[in-house]
Amino acid sequence: MTHKSNASSRASTTLAGAIGLVLATAAVSAHAADTPSRLSTIRVQEGAIAEVSSSKFTSPLSETPQTIAIVPKEIFNQQGAQNLTDVLFNTPGITFNAGENGFATGLSNFSMRGFDTSNSVFIDGVRDSGNYNRDVFNLEQVEIVKGPSGDNGRGAASGYVNLATKTPHQGNALSISASAGLDEYDGDEYYRAAFDGNHAFTDSTALRLNLMVQDGGVPGREVAEKSAWGFAPSLAFGLGTDTRLVVAFQHVQQNDVPDWGVPGAFVKGTINYDPALNAEKLRDNFYGLANDFDKVRGDSARVVIEHDFASGLTVSNQLRWGNTERRAAYTMATGYTAGAQTVVTQLQGYQRDNKSLSNLTDFTLSAGAHSLAFGVELNREESTALRYGTTNNPGTGAPISVFNPDARRGSAVNALVAQQESEVRIDTIAGYLNDTIALSEQWDLTGGVRVEKYEVEIDSRDIGGGAQGPDGYDVSKTTVSGKLGVVYKPSQNASFYASAGVSALPPGSFLSNPDISRTGGNAFPGFESGMNSADSKTQRSINYEIGTKLAFADNAVNTTAAVFRTERRNVAITGVDPTVTPAPAVARLGYGKQIVQGIELGINGQINPNWNIFGGVAYMDSERDHSAFLDEGRRLGSPNDYAPYTTTRGDELAFTPKLTGNLWTTYRFDAGLTLGGGVRHVGSSFVGRPDDAERIIPNGKAGKLPSYTVADVVVSYDFNDALTLRLNARNITDELYAISSNWNASRVTLGEARSFVLSADYRF
Repeated sequence: MTHKSNASSRASTTLAGAIGLVLATAAVSAHAADTPSRLSTIRVQEGAIAEVSSSKFTSPLSETPQTIAIVPKEIFNQQGAQNLTDVLFNTPGITFNAGENGFATGLSNFSMRGFDTSNSVFIDGVRDSGNYNRDVFNLEQVEIVKGPSGDNGRGAASGYVNLATKTPHQGNALSISASAGLDEYDGDEYYRAAFDGNHAFTDSTALRLNLMVQDGGVPGREVAEKSAWGFAPSLAFGLGTDTRLVVAFQHVQQNDVPDWGVPGAFVKGTINYDPALNAEKLRDNFYGLANDFDKVRGDSARVVIEHDFASGLTVSNQLRWGNTERRAAYTMATGYTAGAQTVVTQLQGYQRDNKSLSNLTDFTLSAGAHSLAFGVELNREESTALRYGTTNNPGTGAPISVFNPDARRGSAVNALVAQQESEVRIDTIAGYLNDTIALSEQWDLTGGVRVEKYEVEIDSRDIGGGAQGPDGYDVSKTTVSGKLGVVYKPSQNASFYASAGVSALPPGSFLSNPDISRTGGNAFPGFESGMNSADSKTQRSINYEIGTKLAFADNAVNTTAAVFRTERRNVAITGVDPTVTPAPAVARLGYGKQIVQGIELGINGQINPNWNIFGGVAYMDSERDHSAFLDEGRRLGSPNDYAPYTTTRGDELAFTPKLTGNLWTTYRFDAGLTLGGGVRHVGSSFVGRPDDAERIIPNGKAGKLPSYTVADVVVSYDFNDALTLRLNARNITDELYAISSNWNASRVTLGEARSFVLSADYRF
């Protein structure tokens, strides 16, 4: 393997070429220097504090009794973010899953405040099912709502993430961004370009078009590639009038050679670490096959119509259709033998289609002391999947060298044969009512309730044969979620609050679970007797929060502080009943709780017109709370998971670090130069099964995922109002760290190696 010399030569050539291209563009566009830009510069929101896009929120963000982080496009574009995972690095308390804790996902499977949140991703208020990388080219902002909340229906104990897409606006605007990235290793360069144009035909009619194309390698990884393109046109009528209509469409295709990490032996601090390896020189080794693939095709369309009545009532109706197809075959390192210095690999497959059709009718009204939002939602979600077995050591039939893996060692991808298939359909009908009551100038009472009828049908069967496991099931549940908070406002720039919220998660919500393409019970965890079985109790998540929100610098900077406690209740626990002899089969023995409590601080905005800041820090303490009887039943049901340990009662949740934090800040000098950067810290956490897994692994059995701290730098220069040149340097210390691992840390996903991205942003 050539490590540095050739890579350095390629890097220098590419960087020089990119600089030449940008300077040529600057010369051509120099005449635009006297033309005022119609778009804001790369600075954050021009001093404004972003608001949640959903009409379900009846008070401004500064007076909402809940922790909510909004990451605007100005932030993640400045950072060179490509997908949702990149954006989520901007808020504390989020970790990413890999391997069997995120089968077939890469880093698109994530947890927030200790609880899996992958099934609680929404686009414009509608659940976006499926496990895939979501691109950001058509996003206005990403809204991260923390703590259990039934705003949009069934959900995780941690909250949810909503992606607000771009829509037309009044006036003309155009921006073009082109980027070239490279690293110091043998990863291929990558290129990305994005276009965002808004054209106003009249004062009330406008067309907006967003385009994206990307190709090339993955920083610090050999062979792996990311290739994607997409377009998103939208048309608006009635802008600035009482009646508005928006029609929008989005199409995205991805065709990657996926990277599934390296042996855990690479990373110091893991239980499988081998100090005899020089991991720094091996970090770009690719243990998959060159013909591995991960293909995604996503289409969505929506129509939104709004009308403002003279009485102050606004009525909105949104019809949205979505279809996401994903096909993948990937090879991963699953074990390392220190003496032989060889790696066991496995080939696995994934095939899944997710479809959804939803209709949301919302009403908002200000009447006296009340600010009301109420509505009705109808949703149908469908998922079909093929399920595959596993091929060990594809292409060779034996373990491979840890030093010289050959990505072209075989064409075993063609050997994948589907063994089982599954179908899931979920229908929901819901009604909600939210209200903020101004009790006085200083006191507000905010509350809401959502009633939802949930029906799920699941079918699981062998290919060409009968049912696999239970012959599917139908479940119908009616759930009630809600929240209540009181807010005290001693001044216009300060609020203090106390709140409680509850959300429900009925069994059988398998539309985004990462293991759907595995065989047997792995695909449907808890399907027979556990938390997702037909007669299992509906899980309830309760969040208590006390906090404050303070604004400074003429309300241009918002700070938040909150103390929270989240309890996930009715968590089914399966095992062998220790009081029965002879021991019967594994069955549901009872229910336990999972608890996460802590403190979260946040800051965002402009300290002054030139200095921007965005950051947060969270301290979390987690615990599994169940009886000694349930713990003994679990141990008897899976003795290998426990030995030599005897208990998991009171254990921390896996992959839930106590301390996480992030900071991003930039300063723009009068000459047009902007300097800035960011730092991200994730503390150590126990390795094991995540909160939504049936198996429970005692703390310590698989060791810990070590802590890491990563720093990034950005330098940009405004040649004029139209052109900005930007250089992002990521992981400037070239830290070798694991961002995630599978449940026993035999395999880890490395964080991005030191890399450089040169971008040119042109706007007029």
